[in-house]
Amino acid sequence: MSGGAILVTGVGGLLGGATARRLHAAGRPVVGMDTLPVTNLPFPVLRHDLPDPHGWHAAIARHGVDAVIHAGGISGPMVLRDTPARICAINLQGLVDLLEAARVHKLRRVVWFSSVNAYGPRANLDPVDETAALHPDTVYGATKAAGEALIEAFRTEHGVDAVALRVASCYGPGRTTACLIRTLVEDALAGRVTAVRPTDRRTRQHVFVDDVTSAIVAALDAPALASTAYNIGPGRAQELDEIVAAVREAVPGARAELSEDGLAWNVFPLGPLSIAAAQRDLGFLPSTPLAEGARRTRAWVEMRGQA
Repeated sequence: MSGGAILVTGVGGLLGGATARRLHAAGRPVVGMDTLPVTNLPFPVLRHDLPDPHGWHAAIARHGVDAVIHAGGISGPMVLRDTPARICAINLQGLVDLLEAARVHKLRRVVWFSSVNAYGPRANLDPVDETAALHPDTVYGATKAAGEALIEAFRTEHGVDAVALRVASCYGPGRTTACLIRTLVEDALAGRVTAVRPTDRRTRQHVFVDDVTSAIVAALDAPALASTAYNIGPGRAQELDEIVAAVREAVPGARAELSEDGLAWNVFPLGPLSIAAAQRDLGFLPSTPLAEGARRTRAWVEMRGQA
């Protein structure tokens, strides 16, 4: 842990916002960053459209930044699907510019978000650890796999201390992109049945935002890290019936039916991410039951509806 400021990007989103608020509540100096105006936060927030190399240098120098949590960028394969070059510019060139700024300013650490989508399809549904080869089948996933290679190269060749977190389906207050658990909550509150597309040889792996932020802070503060990439997820696959039953504890009446026109996201063509390495090096152990996560998601959905 250091006394320098921590720059957190994507503070208008799920992980960036939750992590920045958690660090600020712990009394740590935080500077936020986002491409859109973000108000009502108790720390300064800078505007930064990726890619923009000068924005990194200006923010680091002006605010005395010594570490960056880069949660900004394209957040999933459902975003900007029709503009793949833009996905690459934001996710990859944005990361290159950050790593170069980290090299020049000798930052203490960079924490960046990879994704379960970096793995791509597997031949079976056996657990997947960090030694598995990356064969993404989406442009989004490819930017994450390529970003990990850049982190490894900058670390090896230039001594940049950076780490990637391969996060599964993070859900909870603040998630606005397609999300099965939030949709189940919203539909149940409205008296609707949630339509879910049938899946074959795919898994659901939902992990609550607070558990992920615990891993982020641990990755930020660990004195040394044995790896440049860690799986962050529930450590197991979750069945649709299990998820619906958990949401029903938070919102009685929650129901799902299979439909070819239903929700298609939040499933992965591979087995559950092994979290043994994150447990060993980061002390990561997700502890929020699905029902509790659904209750907190309901509270946020209802608060948004009243705003």
